[in-house]
Amino acid sequence: MKVSYTWLQTYFEKQLPPPGELGELINSHVFEVESLEKVGTDTCLDIKVMPDKAHYALCHKGIAREIRAVSGIVLKEQKIKAVPKDQTSPVEVKIEAKELCNRYMARRIDNVTIGQSSDLIKERFATVGARVINSVVDATNYIMFDIGQPLHAFDADLVKGAIVVRKANKGEKVELLPETQTIDGKIVMKERVVELTPNDLVIADDAGVLAIAGIKGGKRAEISSKTKNIIIESANFHPVSVRRTANRLNLRNESSRRFENEIIPELAGDAMSAVSSLILESSPGALFGQITDEFVKPTPKRTVTVSAPFVMGKLGMAVNEREVKEVIDATGSEIAGRDGEIIVIPPLDRLDLRIPEDFVDEVARIKGYDRMTSVLPPVLDRIQLPVKSFYVSEKTKNILCGAGYSEVLLYSLVEKGAYNIEYPLASDKSALRESIVPKMLESLKLNAVSLDLLGSDTIKIFEIGKVFPESGEKTVLTLGVNLLRKKKGVTAESVLGEAIVMLEQNLGLKLITNIVKAGTSAVAECDFDGVVGGLSSSGSLQSLDFAILPRDIKYKPFSLYPFITRDVAVFVPKAIKPEAVWQAIEKTLLEKNVMDLVARHSLFDVFEKDGKTSFAYRLVFQSMERTLKDEEIGGIMTTIYEQMKQKGWEVR
Repeated sequence: MKVSYTWLQTYFEKQLPPPGELGELINSHVFEVESLEKVGTDTCLDIKVMPDKAHYALCHKGIAREIRAVSGIVLKEQKIKAVPKDQTSPVEVKIEAKELCNRYMARRIDNVTIGQSSDLIKERFATVGARVINSVVDATNYIMFDIGQPLHAFDADLVKGAIVVRKANKGEKVELLPETQTIDGKIVMKERVVELTPNDLVIADDAGVLAIAGIKGGKRAEISSKTKNIIIESANFHPVSVRRTANRLNLRNESSRRFENEIIPELAGDAMSAVSSLILESSPGALFGQITDEFVKPTPKRTVTVSAPFVMGKLGMAVNEREVKEVIDATGSEIAGRDGEIIVIPPLDRLDLRIPEDFVDEVARIKGYDRMTSVLPPVLDRIQLPVKSFYVSEKTKNILCGAGYSEVLLYSLVEKGAYNIEYPLASDKSALRESIVPKMLESLKLNAVSLDLLGSDTIKIFEIGKVFPESGEKTVLTLGVNLLRKKKGVTAESVLGEAIVMLEQNLGLKLITNIVKAGTSAVAECDFDGVVGGLSSSGSLQSLDFAILPRDIKYKPFSLYPFITRDVAVFVPKAIKPEAVWQAIEKTLLEKNVMDLVARHSLFDVFEKDGKTSFAYRLVFQSMERTLKDEEIGGIMTTIYEQMKQKGWEVR
């Protein structure tokens, strides 16, 4: 979700930390901040809100509450200007499908002015990547981004009779509001008519469907420049119903995303008040009707009992009762009383706070995961693994990794297959793979480009994964070898054959494989389900020899930039050792302060001639920050050559 830094600031009196620091704070306590981008005078924080907290956090208010919880910065009281009411007739609403609609609120507003939104709304929409439409539609979207409640506006003069919330009739159709689409760099409006089923919830009137509930409005009652009177809808629909319809029609959007994550019906009332106030700002002469409120199912209050000893027992870190109460307050919860333990009433919209363990999680993340010490689990007795496929899979991986193979996880989605994806994300990912072989060959070819960087003359990879032939889903083991430098008597097929024999000897089974050759590459695939089924029993966890990860080894990120390879070969007196040649090269690199650009170096050729020895070194240059230029590396190599000549060595 894209969040505006300036928008967030409106929730606080005190100045927030700079965007970078705020992003780090959110990242370490709440959600992953995927990126920060400067947009005009504002900053956009792209925050990955997980489903367990999406019911309250898919909005600026929700993110502001989390900032308050982890920083202690006090939230500012949000005041909404009241609007006059009973100035026009109320809207008649009937809810027929009450099991799919918890609440439906409607308000008629007459004498509205349809125009452009304020500069403030335009600027904030630009930051979060939202499209500006007109003052009324923008007001509904603004409230959705602000507090998380989707809203919709109908042209009141185009609504015939009462508004009815019902299931669609079989074969019933609706023409939807046009969507924007980019074609050849130009934004065009795309219209669409969809056919509905009785499983779809709709908003209708006497003339038919007005909108698909919680997902998309229909074109018939669209707000246009000619609109004078409107009806504002603020409702709450069943999350599963919205998700199923949105998926079936491929209509996932900001509205459906919030409904399918289960927002509470009480939020609809807040949104109706807020959007009415916002419309009054753009239309001072507007006349507001009484709100029709069909409230089917309010959210019940919940109580959760928690204590400091319980939290300590679960987390393994020292926590006192004062700290637990601080976290309870930070979540917006109330303390209802004491009965040896603390009885807590969570906010209605914190649907993730239902059991004591939920507050344990809140204490850990708000107080800081860094307070928790790492403790190794106890050594287990010999445990027979109940799932045979896991044991065989891990044993196979151990054997192959010991033989120099690397595990890969290739795409399960391909261009063609027996089973097609109904709504593919891309044309080359429109079906489930029937075999791993094509992608394995592609991976071998791609990795060959990085041969010098990998420091190997042979690429050996494998995958144990699912395939989906017409006969049904199954698991296969696929091995791939690319022999990039010729060796006498060695081929890619022979390398594969050695690995297959090794597997057969260790597993005690004959593997039936199909080998495919392409250039210097060869790939073998076998039925892994058959391998698992061929073993009489599973083995123990200890027999897999899982090693404890060393604490002194840290993950090192790899560079995203291309590398440049250069060779340097030199004749030296016979008494000179190869280490001395490398030390001379290294000395030059250090003097030029470019040692950090050397990703790999290796001695790849040695021979003697006329009483001298030739040493050839390969240097692989790569930057973590930028693309290197040939001229830059050429200058480094020229200096290396000159230094060697000064030593009396002959550069080949």
